[in-house]
Amino acid sequence: MKTEEFSSILLKHFPFETTSGQQILLSKLSDFILGRNSDQIFVIKGYAGTGKTTIVRSLVQSLPAVNGKTSLLAPTGRAAKVLSNYTQKQAYTIHKKIYFKKNTNEGGFAFQLQQNLHNDTIFIVDEASMISSSGGLSSAGSLLDDLISYVFNGNNCKLILIGDTAQLPPVGLDISPALDTEFLKASYYFPVDFFELTQVVRQTENSGILTNAT
Repeated sequence: MKTEEFSSILLKHFPFETTSGQQILLSKLSDFILGRNSDQIFVIKGYAGTGKTTIVRSLVQSLPAVNGKTSLLAPTGRAAKVLSNYTQKQAYTIHKKIYFKKNTNEGGFAFQLQQNLHNDTIFIVDEASMISSSGGLSSAGSLLDDLISYVFNGNNCKLILIGDTAQLPPVGLDISPALDTEFLKASYYFPVDFFELTQVVRQTENSGILTNAT
């Protein structure tokens, strides 16, 4: 399927009239999804109300048209539940998906990284601003390290990280590393593309809710 055709399918699953930024993002996502290279990262940034949720739902609904599969993840149980509700597809916490508990010789247990058995799968991680570049449960590295290692140990898998740069970064950090494209490129050496949605469409410009949120 050509990228233009898949873009049209994404638009059909989009319940509202798209903004110019959303149209550009849908086109870039089509290139990303249909590109032959695996082991790629796409970062979607945007404030609350810019349409990130709708983009994800459209993507999840459209991927079966190209035999694509999705795995939905979030840093917390609450965020995973919200993601499940608006996509109507099961989402999991990152920890539950990528780690397993292993007994130790001392009678305790330790967490180890799962093997990724997925094929041809797009991993979509919401609320990625909360993902830290420290404090992973495995001995290998940080949560972000472990997530990326897990995803790209699968066969022909790709990763989409979604978040709001206005939210507070992980404790002790000045930035959210999972949304920092330069950090991702320098740290993991995978191709990284990104797009930032800027037009808020959830509320009118004189809305008090919008003023407080941005």
